[in-house]
Amino acid sequence: MPLYECNEHQFVENIRRLLESNEKFLVNRKITLHDDARFGPATMPDPEFKRYETICARKSVNSTVYAKVPFVDSFHGGRMHDEGDNLHAASSLLFPRMSVPYYRVEYSVNVWGGTYFFAFDALFDPEIIIEKRTGRRLGNSGSLVHVLKYHPPEERVLAINLPKEVMVFDVKHMIRVIDHSSNF
Repeated sequence: MPLYECNEHQFVENIRRLLESNEKFLVNRKITLHDDARFGPATMPDPEFKRYETICARKSVNSTVYAKVPFVDSFHGGRMHDEGDNLHAASSLLFPRMSVPYYRVEYSVNVWGGTYFFAFDALFDPEIIIEKRTGRRLGNSGSLVHVLKYHPPEERVLAINLPKEVMVFDVKHMIRVIDHSSNF
């Protein structure tokens, strides 16, 4: 079964053409959570990195990122980072200590034995707050510390602009079925 990767414009245009042909089809959307260190503060463009400047610093894009202040990463199990810690580097850090979780969003439509799909990534939104925390490194009485929290992206970020006539089905797992009926 052939698999055709499209950009957003091609995918929407293919859907529009299918609607004009009165062909019956389903559009599937699969959303999966990833935290595989694909995205981190070292590789982010400057406007996106500004959201992290309270807790970390870098000289430029693709340069090493260091912690400016001690902080807790609540998404990654309450991991504590000290001031001056090497958090992320674009090249030399095999196991970065700080990564940004994201959703991988895949839209697909199966037509005539072929699958057309469009995929993109949606980063989680960071929030940096100051909380009173207790723990081994913070003492029994607790102390105020910066806390990095991540919130899932809004639904509008996960959606693409499809014609009104199209119904999108959210699926948990897509199984690729091989259609042998087209073999002569």
